[in-house]
Amino acid sequence: MGGSGCDDPHMAALFVAMTFSAADAGVPESLRLYRFRADLRLEQDLRIPSERRGIVWRGAFGFTFRKLVCHDLQLDCMACQLLDVCTYPKLFAPRVPEGRQQPKRLASPPLPIVLTDPFPEAPSLRRDEPTPLDIVVVGSAQKELPYILATIRRLGEDGIGPDRVRFQVSRCQAVDAAGVAVYDVFLEGTARVRAHHKAIRPLDLALPGDDGARRVRVTFRTATELRHQGEVTTGAPPFGVLFRRLRDRIGALSTFYGDEGLNEATLASLSPLADGVRIVASDVRSTSLIRRSSRTGERHPVGGILGSVVYEGEEVRRFMPWLRVGALVGVGKHATFGGGRVRVEVVG
Repeated sequence: MGGSGCDDPHMAALFVAMTFSAADAGVPESLRLYRFRADLRLEQDLRIPSERRGIVWRGAFGFTFRKLVCHDLQLDCMACQLLDVCTYPKLFAPRVPEGRQQPKRLASPPLPIVLTDPFPEAPSLRRDEPTPLDIVVVGSAQKELPYILATIRRLGEDGIGPDRVRFQVSRCQAVDAAGVAVYDVFLEGTARVRAHHKAIRPLDLALPGDDGARRVRVTFRTATELRHQGEVTTGAPPFGVLFRRLRDRIGALSTFYGDEGLNEATLASLSPLADGVRIVASDVRSTSLIRRSSRTGERHPVGGILGSVVYEGEEVRRFMPWLRVGALVGVGKHATFGGGRVRVEVVG
């Protein structure tokens, strides 16, 4: 439903309504997302607890990526003479594009790559079962897809996790907004990565029912840490808090890797509406774990909530584009490390 033409009058009306909803919600329509699915063949079971897999994937990816492209692993990127041409800082140490304002409420630039397995509840990944790895790449970072896939293949050669489980990448497919594979961008036995230029826009993620939604269930599938006024939300997060953290992450991604930032005036009008959406049911619990940096060896706490919350309100429909994008890129402090994976369902 990404085009503007439609012969069916009912579908055309739905398209116009969704277009209005997305624009009205303030989501930057210039934000471009690219989805891929790499099929992995594990040489042995990957016995990493589900709540740690995102952390392991992200840490191993970053460490392997830098080894692959960097000429001096000890040198700080900002002091390197190759800063302006090297691929690593483009993804891991980006700078705000010239003429664009630094996002508010930003502690550090977001990574424009989200690596997740589709089975966050599974206790382990088995060698005799297909193992897909979902990859979401944001905006201009899509140009680095050959480096991204080369890194994942090198990681397969080196092995991942405490047991150094090796794997092969048999293929990687471009995936559309509905999660359907559309064509191969890489096949085992070939050296080239096929370019993929079909971007997913926020509007493309809309589903029937979004425009009239009054009740929505948000399931926090991996540990999600949401902060408000400096404090971590320990129970079911108010919808206003969830919206603000979606705003921060999506806004930062759009600023660093998209064509524009967020419209602060529109966002200011939306925050009171988000605060008016109420919680009608919840089943959440807290979780906490530690991640260790592959580069520095430092240990960092990673926590948040798991479970589901049902929200209800007349204005829920206005926020569906934010929730749909959030389901792809994650939300919260540790989204880069596999946290904040959410599932969104309209239930009324």
